[in-house]
Amino acid sequence: MKLLKYIIFIVLLICSVLFIMKLDEQNIRQDNTKIEIQIPYITNVESGGLPVWQAIILTLSLGVFIGFIIALFQIISQKTEIISLKSSLRKSQSELENLRNKSLDDDIDLLDEDSIDVDNDI
Repeated sequence: MKLLKYIIFIVLLICSVLFIMKLDEQNIRQDNTKIEIQIPYITNVESGGLPVWQAIILTLSLGVFIGFIIALFQIISQKTEIISLKSSLRKSQSELENLRNKSLDDDIDLLDEDSIDVDNDI
């Protein structure tokens, strides 16, 4: 199953590269210059912009990187929640074991309700 998944990923990667190469070939202006994309804070107006294929790869890579960071924070928060729940479960199991092992006859004092009312009246 993993091998099939890896083969599918490799085929998708090859198709993506071929698509980007074809897209780069088709993005030519009337004067036979390639279209460049200007991205603020990354490219300068004087130096031109990024070719289309570089802009696509940059945005996709940035999206994947941000997705990994978000997933990392979610995984860490889930792990801390699991650790706290395991700790709480361990405490509850320990308390339950202590209650199971406790002797019932020694600690029980039975009081009559009538004797309590009589003592309060005096």
